[in-house]
Amino acid sequence: MLRPKKFLLAPAAFGLAAVLFLAMPPLRPALQAAEEDEYYGLPEDAGREEVLAFCGSCHSLRLVIQQGLPRTEWADLLVWMYEEQEMEPLEPEEEVLVLDYLGKHVGPDSHKARLRERGILR
Repeated sequence: MLRPKKFLLAPAAFGLAAVLFLAMPPLRPALQAAEEDEYYGLPEDAGREEVLAFCGSCHSLRLVIQQGLPRTEWADLLVWMYEEQEMEPLEPEEEVLVLDYLGKHVGPDSHKARLRERGILR
């Protein structure tokens, strides 16, 4: 009596599984897009590249974004990093760009807006 060859079914099952997997929509497209975005959703504007370069060299931009500080507090934090953390001071033009960007896009109002968009804050 002939026995069915089980190993012949394996490639067909694998092929079907691969087709189904590839046809599935992403499970969490917004999260996946944010993880693929090196700026974590920070809008394009003057100073964004500098924020990525200077802040992102030591910190995750997620940490930077969650602070939600006003510009004056960003400035104080930067001075603290210069004095206490031995950060190399930025050139004056770069410092203005970074602080303006952070104040505008990572300040308290923009921080609250992002929380509202996510349904965390009303």
